[in-house]
Amino acid sequence: MNKVILLMTASVSTRGMRGGCFSNEERESMYVATLAYYIEHILKKDQYRQIVFAENSGWNIEKLKAKLPIFDKNKIEFVSLNPDEFDISKGKGFNEMLMINKVLEISEFLKKSSYFFKVTGRYPIYNLNYFLEKADKILGYQGFDMYCDIKDHRLYDWFMPGWNGHSFECRLFGVKKNFYQIEIAPLYSSCNDYNGSFMEDVMFAFVKTCKGNIKLRFKREAHLGGVEGSDSTALSFSKNQDSWKGNMKRMIGNFIRIFLPFFYF
Repeated sequence: MNKVILLMTASVSTRGMRGGCFSNEERESMYVATLAYYIEHILKKDQYRQIVFAENSGWNIEKLKAKLPIFDKNKIEFVSLNPDEFDISKGKGFNEMLMINKVLEISEFLKKSSYFFKVTGRYPIYNLNYFLEKADKILGYQGFDMYCDIKDHRLYDWFMPGWNGHSFECRLFGVKKNFYQIEIAPLYSSCNDYNGSFMEDVMFAFVKTCKGNIKLRFKREAHLGGVEGSDSTALSFSKNQDSWKGNMKRMIGNFIRIFLPFFYF
């Protein structure tokens, strides 16, 4: 059965990148906890699901693997990428997109799959199974090129100048491999966090103008755990993504998605 591959992107060491948070050891423990959660709640519940864990900071992957619970080695592929091939002077978006490009070229799991679902690897998404199962249907049976989520409203333009109401959700999205490699892969060179060209904006402009068959909205909010790793201000006013403020934001978001599906908040 050809199911969506889960692609986890990871940079255990920030290597001095501006805007990064936490020590290397703290970040490693976060990746371990997230992967352990997915082993228990995704791999053990779906015999056909596989994970590709891609890391690009030169961290010792064997050390990380030794801290994981027992797992089926046929269900997780670890890919270590050469950190010298990345440019931390351009920030997170440039390097994350470049990482996806490179892992698509060398991952044995991804070579055998027609599509993948990318997630940020540092913190868990507690309802990820929901999105993976939707991606199986939307990318597989329904034939969409991409399954993603955007914000696209003018409330911030009117009432909160400086806040962005038009952006792409980079933390999780599903896409057909060929579509990504042809249409999206070249966009990495347009990203530079330090001159204002964020991946969220580059990808938003792409999905709004491209001619692909794209599902632009999730019907549910992602239930994110962990702690945000950037210095940006969150709408929930809490860096703890599973705090009561974060949960309230998610509840409101789910209400809007169900009862006001035309309002891309």
